Order: sequence, then C-alpha cells, then structure tokens
Amino acid sequence: MLELFFKIATIIAPVFIVVLCGYVYARFHSFTVLEQFAPVNQLISNLLTPMMIFGAMCQKEFDIIANLALIAAGTWVIFGSVLIGYLVARTLGFSVKTFVPAMMFNNCGNMGLPLALFAFGQVGFAQFAILFVLCNMLFFSIGAWIISGGKVSLRLFKTPIMAAMLAGVIVSLLHVPIPLPMQQALSLLSNACIVMMMLSLGARLIDIEFKEAKIGLIGGIVCPLSSLLFAVILLHFRFIPVDAAQMSTVLLFASLPPGVFAYILADAYDQQPSKVAAIVLIGNVLSLIFVPLGLALAL
Repeated sequence: MLELFFKIATIIAPVFIVVLCGYVYARFHSFTVLEQFAPVNQLISNLLTPMMIFGAMCQKEFDIIANLALIAAGTWVIFGSVLIGYLVARTLGFSVKTFVPAMMFNNCGNMGLPLALFAFGQVGFAQFAILFVLCNMLFFSIGAWIISGGKVSLRLFKTPIMAAMLAGVIVSLLHVPIPLPMQQALSLLSNACIVMMMLSLGARLIDIEFKEAKIGLIGGIVCPLSSLLFAVILLHFRFIPVDAAQMSTVLLFASLPPGVFAYILADAYDQQPSKVAAIVLIGNVLSLIFVPLGLALAL
C-alpha cells in the first residue's frame, strides 16, 4: 500500500507543482494576470493544443481500429456522467443546459494528458489521446447542442482543434508516414503545450467565486464520481472487451474534474458562465481527492 501511495504521488506531484506555480504567479500578479494569460490561452487553443493532438494522433500507438473497445468504454463513461448529471440537475433545480455539459467534458487536456504521460508512458499517452479526441468531438457536438438549446453554430467545427483532430484521424486511418523532423517538432510543441496548459489552469484558480460555491461543489463532486462509478461497473463486469492497459486509461480519464472548455462554451452562449466557472474551478481543486483515487484503481 505504501509503495502504491508513493507511485501515485510521483505521478501527480509534477503536475500539481506546475499548476501551483501558475496559481502563485497569478496570485501575486492578480491585477495583470488576465491580460497576461489571454494571449497565452489563445496560443494554447489555436496552436499548441492542435499540434499536440495532431502529434499524438500521428504516433503508431494511436490506432483507432485497434482501440474501438477503448472508444466504446470512453463513450460509456461520458454518457454515464451525463445521465447522473441530468438526474442531479433535475433533482436540485439546476439548469440542465448549465450543469450537464460540464459533466460531459472533463479536464482531459490540461490535466489528463500530462498525467497519462507520467503514469503510462508514451503508449498510454497515445491511448489517452483517443479519449481526449472522443471527449472533444462529443462535447462540441452534443454538448454544444445542449448548451445552445438545439442551435449549434458551424463555427465550432471550424476551430484549429477540430481541424487537427480531423487531420489526425485521416493520418491514422491511412497510416501516412510523418518525417522524423516533423515528429520531433510536434514533440517539442506538445511538451510546451502541456506546461502552458498546467500554468494556465493554476492561474484560473484565483477566479473562484464563492457565491456559486454550492453548484461548484456539487458539480465538482458529481463529474468524477459519476464517471468513476460507470468505469468501476465496466471494470467489474467487462461487457466491453477492453484490455488491462485500456481499462487503466479509462479509470484515469473517469477521475478527472470538469474541463475549462465547458466554461468557454458556456460563456460563448451566455449560459450562466459564472456557475460553470465555479464547477470547473472547484472541481479542479477537488481533483486532489479524485485523481489519486482513479490512479489507485488504475494501478
């Protein structure tokens, strides 16, 4: 048990240390941090994240056909969280358009990808990238449809991230060879993206609004807890034929808190963005509890 504890601590410590650096920096530069991180976040969204996604999808380990069971398992976990989120929202009187999409999209980018790399190596990182792509595709289609009340703008599908995912799917399915210099460049951009994502996440933690603490706390608990519930059901009954490595990836994915893009989309549609921000930010604080739990199950 002690050995497992140290293994988990070794995996999550680098991620949370970098996140903490972002938080401390933002705390001591609170008057300018929003202005400073606005162009950084644009760089992350429009260049670094698309390049990281494309780079992960170009790896030989990123095999969509060989990982159909993983895709099915990820879909099971995501819609399990959506179902529980819907029931909680209706029971407690929260807006479904506010609460449910935040349960659907977890922090598989800023937090999940670095954790997958530290926990499972390059092969696990590539497998986790499949879940990252799946989560993005579902969120920017079904999630956007829920938030908008059935009015989805096509501009959501014209973003650099969606273009990178489409290009990556084509490269993966057709097994297009990527020259070594391009692979190395994509690796450098991926490393930069992971660091900048974690720093940006830490900086966002200063924006928690305690007036929205109730929905933030409930959402921050429901998102990983409901996902882990459905992941554990799959772990015990194995009705989807995932192997041990894929199951570990699913368990880590399920333990993650709500993702930042849930707030960005809520803000774009003016769907109670302050409430979604509270869910995202408080949920990321609570990841100190749920991520070790997910890793303990995975390892």
